[in-house]
Amino acid sequence: MKKFLFLFISICLFFCFPHTLLHAEEITSYDVDIDIQKDGTMLVSEKILYDFGTEEKHGFFWSFPLIKTNTEGKKFRLSVEGLTVLNEQKKTETVAETKEGETLKLKIGDPNILVTGKRQYTIHYTVGGALTYFSDHDELFWHSIGSGVVPVQSATVAIHIPDAPDVSSVRLTCYTGEQGSSLSDCTQTYQDGVASLAAKNPLAVGDQFSVVVSFPKNIISVLEPKPVDTWLSRLISTIVIILVILLSIAWYLILPIWIVAHWFRSGRDPKPAMGVASAWFDVPKTDTHRPLTPGETGTLVDEKADMREITATIVDLARRGYLKIVEKKKGDFYLEKKTAMKKADTLEQFEKTLYTGIFSDGDSLRIKDADLVSSVTSTKKQLYDAVVKEKFFVSNPETVRVKYSVLGGVALFTMNIPLSLAAFIFGRAMPKKTVSGAQNAAIGESLKNFITSQDRQYAYQAKNQIFFEKFLPYAIAFGVEKIWADRFKNVGLKKPDWYDGYDMRTFNSVYFVSSLGSSIHSFSSAATPTSSSSGFSSGFSGGGGGGGGSSVGGSW
Repeated sequence: MKKFLFLFISICLFFCFPHTLLHAEEITSYDVDIDIQKDGTMLVSEKILYDFGTEEKHGFFWSFPLIKTNTEGKKFRLSVEGLTVLNEQKKTETVAETKEGETLKLKIGDPNILVTGKRQYTIHYTVGGALTYFSDHDELFWHSIGSGVVPVQSATVAIHIPDAPDVSSVRLTCYTGEQGSSLSDCTQTYQDGVASLAAKNPLAVGDQFSVVVSFPKNIISVLEPKPVDTWLSRLISTIVIILVILLSIAWYLILPIWIVAHWFRSGRDPKPAMGVASAWFDVPKTDTHRPLTPGETGTLVDEKADMREITATIVDLARRGYLKIVEKKKGDFYLEKKTAMKKADTLEQFEKTLYTGIFSDGDSLRIKDADLVSSVTSTKKQLYDAVVKEKFFVSNPETVRVKYSVLGGVALFTMNIPLSLAAFIFGRAMPKKTVSGAQNAAIGESLKNFITSQDRQYAYQAKNQIFFEKFLPYAIAFGVEKIWADRFKNVGLKKPDWYDGYDMRTFNSVYFVSSLGSSIHSFSSAATPTSSSSGFSSGFSGGGGGGGGSSVGGSW
């Protein structure tokens, strides 16, 4: 009868108080303090109030992952130094340190001493390689509390940033839940250089608490984590060495000579019927007599489609009435659509792509808020396609350059200096123009000579508003717009109707081009992708990345 009664009471307790029976121990509070140092390291302090319940235990397990992985799957090693554990009397606690795979594990507690109830432990250590460096900001994405087997009732994180940057230049966010969760169930504040984040609810078994804070560049030194040398990379290196040995004669002697000979035989541009003139007042044309746009002309002359050609196209579209460049406040530029004046279907394909990308979200675009990376990348590709389609080049010049650049890089890696020099010098000069391309490139060079010429016999040409505006986009494509503007500085030009500057009360060509250059710089920033130097994505895009993740593995 007594056995039956004991069994009955046990079953009732199990169903009525399962949490009490299954989770006899818990972490009452888990407070992390991170002090970011000027040298790029972090001083970390974890204060853990561990409740062992009624059980008698020696201590608990603590682990820390030494590897973080970027978005490409590449692994990087964090450095951890100065690990110490103090008990609530501020005395050093007995610790057994081991390493299992890529995880550092601590067995905290004295095997000769039993403890019960609530006990406080403080873990101190220094971490290197935890920060991520982007082109426009630096960032800490840190799993402050990793996935443990003990529930945490209260979790907080305090992050100290050097020089206490202004609140407008600091961003915060946090993630709670299982690994990779985008749930942000936490509070976050920033004041006087300290970011404070706290989980709103207790962390269940297996939950993480991750924090992200970004701050301006140049506050801390760059201290990247070291890449992990995997067995696969070692195998590839061995294979490469074997191949280099087997192909050394062809690699170090025959191939460099072949590249130089190939350039002399097939890589040089044909000589145009008309050479480069000291001055030319017209633009290159296609075989159908269509004048080349500034973007096409710049690509033809220097064989590259870069931001000069893109910005020249923007200015040319404005000059032709498709859009207007407006500086509403100093340094704050807008592009405004002018569809009533022109029809977009008369544009070349690369112009349509750029025009459509600029105004994809409306008839006005603030350049500071723009993300034009995709549109600009497509426009550059179509510029190359355009000069090949018009039969100015035998093949895409960028594709040819990339091929030889890769070859030169591999050659440099294998210390093949002759091949590297041949690839970088002759290979990058390998893009070949057709006879028509060489002739029109000579016309483009002649036009550039006229734009940059200070010869007095051409001065009378520079007395004309239409003349100034017509060739300004070409001057931008050639990178000589300041010289072109200087020729008109004493000419009484009127402000173009396609541009409104912040302060254009007294119009001057030099000031105008300088102000226009500021808008071009803003546009270049909007068309430049942001990424970290080590391949990590920003923590503001999700909760799956980052480093750290110390966790408690239960008592012993």
